[in-house]
Amino acid sequence: MKQSRFSLALCAGLMCGWLALGQPAHAQTPDKPKPPTVPDQVEAAFRYGDFVELERLYAIYGKPGERSPLTGNPRVEHFWMGIGKVSDSGLHVTEAYYAQMDALTRKWALDHPQSVLAQLLYVNSLSAHAWFHRGGGYANTVSPASWAEFGKYLGLALDHLRRNQELAAKDSSWNSLMLNVGRGLGWEIDRLMAVFEKGIAKNPDHDALYFLMEESLLPKWGGDLDLVERFITSVTKSTREKRGMEMYARLYAGLSYAETKQSLFSATHASWPKMKAGFEDRLSRYPHTDHRNMYAYFACMAKDKQALQEQLKLMGDGFDRIFWGDSPERSFEECKAMAQQL
Repeated sequence: MKQSRFSLALCAGLMCGWLALGQPAHAQTPDKPKPPTVPDQVEAAFRYGDFVELERLYAIYGKPGERSPLTGNPRVEHFWMGIGKVSDSGLHVTEAYYAQMDALTRKWALDHPQSVLAQLLYVNSLSAHAWFHRGGGYANTVSPASWAEFGKYLGLALDHLRRNQELAAKDSSWNSLMLNVGRGLGWEIDRLMAVFEKGIAKNPDHDALYFLMEESLLPKWGGDLDLVERFITSVTKSTREKRGMEMYARLYAGLSYAETKQSLFSATHASWPKMKAGFEDRLSRYPHTDHRNMYAYFACMAKDKQALQEQLKLMGDGFDRIFWGDSPERSFEECKAMAQQL
């Protein structure tokens, strides 16, 4: 599937932790090689065509409630990150690559008709093939021929998802893939929301579903900021007992990265005290440097010098540019200067 800028930002800062992936944020010493991450293991198995190993890894990391003990990020998302390293539509490869991947995953789906993962991998490949034709540009830059191929492969993905809906009755990754396919096909928001709600009912800890749905409500997909904010309010209410204000902070952060940029607090109803409480809630459970980077970035945006100074101190040399907006180095230096004004 195509990784949008929104998805990359979220995978980095909101749910996946591209760099940490459940590993310590500090550098490894030369005599202690860094152990392979979950995505590394998944990528290796996929590249070797080892479906048995992929099935084994999915049985471990695809289970609801399985999270990294360091970052708190869902392991199921780590699994799909590994798949994405091989199948993402943004890879610099030719169409023949995606055709070969379609053939491989189709064979797995046929050879293992009762395997949910086999069916999902085939759908994932078809979706990536579709986005290869569509590209990431504006709609008016896509040729009629590319639109036709885009629709063809998304249609094949949709058909396969529908045929395996009952088989995947307990698997929220089916819903994640369906959200991507449905959005690409231009489904109405109510229809996408139904897919999202059924996925969360299967696995309330599948954080990617929240962010996929949030992205679907953005203006570029036919939504608006009011829809996004109502969604954030609803999610905060449903998750607050278990996670405090964490999802409020993360979803508004996602909105900033994707849409409002530095205007978050003027363009929306985002409350800094509530976001601050959400960052604190997350850090109380997972005091990871990734989360401190994000907290510091938004503290700076809100001009909360005390919170900014505290998080910068706790971060130490753990600056990670992916959390700091469109001009990360400049933002970081400006925020450090602001913190010194206390």
